[in-house]
Amino acid sequence: MSTRLETAVRDALDELADAAPPPHLAQGAIRRANRQRVARFAVAGVAAVTAAFVVVPLALGGPAGTDRAPAPDVAGQLPVTKPFVVTAYGGVDGAADLGPADDYSLLLDPATGSYEKIPYNQAVPSPDGGQVLVHQGDNSRAHPSRRGLLDRKSGKVRWLPGDAGYTSGATWSPDGRQILITNQPKAGPGAGFLIVDVATLTAREVEVPDVRTRNAGGATFVWTPDGKGVALTHSVNRSESEPAQATAIGFYDLAGRSTRTVPVTGGTLGVNGAFSADGGRVALHEPFSGKIRIVDVATGAVRQEFSVPTAVVLGWYDSEHLIVRTRGDRASAGQPFLNVVDLTGRVKRTVPFAAGADTAQQVHVGSSANLPAGAEKLAF
Repeated sequence: MSTRLETAVRDALDELADAAPPPHLAQGAIRRANRQRVARFAVAGVAAVTAAFVVVPLALGGPAGTDRAPAPDVAGQLPVTKPFVVTAYGGVDGAADLGPADDYSLLLDPATGSYEKIPYNQAVPSPDGGQVLVHQGDNSRAHPSRRGLLDRKSGKVRWLPGDAGYTSGATWSPDGRQILITNQPKAGPGAGFLIVDVATLTAREVEVPDVRTRNAGGATFVWTPDGKGVALTHSVNRSESEPAQATAIGFYDLAGRSTRTVPVTGGTLGVNGAFSADGGRVALHEPFSGKIRIVDVATGAVRQEFSVPTAVVLGWYDSEHLIVRTRGDRASAGQPFLNVVDLTGRVKRTVPFAAGADTAQQVHVGSSANLPAGAEKLAF
């Protein structure tokens, strides 16, 4: 088996949430191999898998107007309040034989509580839900890659200038005023990140001098919880046959200057960062093994370590629980789920995907505070 096909099979295992028995896996692998020729998002290694799954448009806390969800009771049960809802499913397969330019997204209409199909292969709602960061194309000549901001009321899109090129991991700042995009050109200067002003769509390019040597896994920059800086999983390649190994979390200011580096023993931040509400802990995950580490942000010390098979961390549910995405087991035919797990890996709540969203490559979670009565069933 060629290296390219091996990579495609591995991507199919971890990227396709509806990974099925071998015949369907082969079809998914072929499709992934075709997609690699257009270099979607130009992200390599473990980070490519992570970026396909982990997108949360706001710091996971409680309903609007609170700092976090109510704490679980002394027995470790989840609170009665259900503070979250899936606001969008991005990158749903248009057809098995087509490329990423034909993928679409499902966007929650909070007025009706139903999901509407929109013609973009990425859709990330803003923290207040008024705008949606969308992506179109696949970097090919026939389908240039570009990003824009979709206004929920008017339905109009303001496209960012230029094409998306070799960029990835576009996420909203906690206050919704800026967008962070990782910039990863193949060669030459410019590696680092872009800060886009939402009001004007002006982009500021920030070069990070050490990013090429410290980012073997092709990770994306993420916002720090206060929105005043960014963080990046540092990694190295110790073997050509293994994924890049994480070595540290690097913190930078918005000018690209390193502010501190915290050593870690493995795992990646994911696209949204998975910082706890108070910013004191971070959940690192290893997409291939399902191992999750809860790490002290100040020291890098591992506070908890456990495994949830096939899981990728999406963020924190409250101070003692995480939201993770899993592919499901044989009994569920590999169907994807969101699970709320405690910090030992025990599942406390299981949330099925919406109809038609099984192949979504990104899941976006936001507050369920303003859902209409008929849509309360979507909250978790």
